[in-house]
Amino acid sequence: MEKVLDKMNYAMTIAGFDGSAGAGILTDIKTMQFFDVYGTAVCTALTVQNEYSFARAGFLPWKQIEEQLEKLAEVRRYSYFKIGLIENAEMLWHIITWIRKHNPNAFILWDPIMGSSTGIRFFVDRDVEEFFPIFSKINLLTPNRLEYEFLKLKNCELKKTAILLKGGHADGDESEDILYENGKEYRYSSKRLPGVDKHGSGCTLSAAILANVALGKSLPEACAEAKKYIAKWFIGGENKIGFVPRLG
Repeated sequence: MEKVLDKMNYAMTIAGFDGSAGAGILTDIKTMQFFDVYGTAVCTALTVQNEYSFARAGFLPWKQIEEQLEKLAEVRRYSYFKIGLIENAEMLWHIITWIRKHNPNAFILWDPIMGSSTGIRFFVDRDVEEFFPIFSKINLLTPNRLEYEFLKLKNCELKKTAILLKGGHADGDESEDILYENGKEYRYSSKRLPGVDKHGSGCTLSAAILANVALGKSLPEACAEAKKYIAKWFIGGENKIGFVPRLG
């Protein structure tokens, strides 16, 4: 088993724990595993939720998050990170500072989770400007349209930070995601399924992107692969596209 694991690509998700395994670190690891990427996880929050309702998020303090990071870093040097649910801008700053200290060239993706689908907000309007200095230290942001507007990303000058604007909350027969990278636009479309709003779709898409970047694909290629994957995920669910261990 050790020889098999030594040959694998590794990635780390730093996000919340969802006991239903539909979102957060559990679905991130399942998605990475589908692409033959070995995912490890650091928990930022213990949430109380299921597939249909969200009660609350018990955020962990930085000391406990740092201890998890340090222990995993004893074994290997990570180059690919996904950040999900975090408490505030200060926590995001702590996490990214730690990553850049341990690996200045690491690829960092942040999937900004502004609130739950049941209406619980994690950030308030006065917090927004605190995020601005952090964006330049991130390689890819993956907001939906509501998060894009809330974080005022249209007003930010981001030269080194790519943005994948997800189209799930837009109208029309096609769901179109747009990647903005180095002054270029890449568009990814799939047929919109009326009435389908699956729990954890944002986590799944961003984890699929990170896995493909870890496999050596360019960012536009990784987004294209993730878009194809999420389209199948929406149609068939996890049982039909197979989240099976593939360690050999």
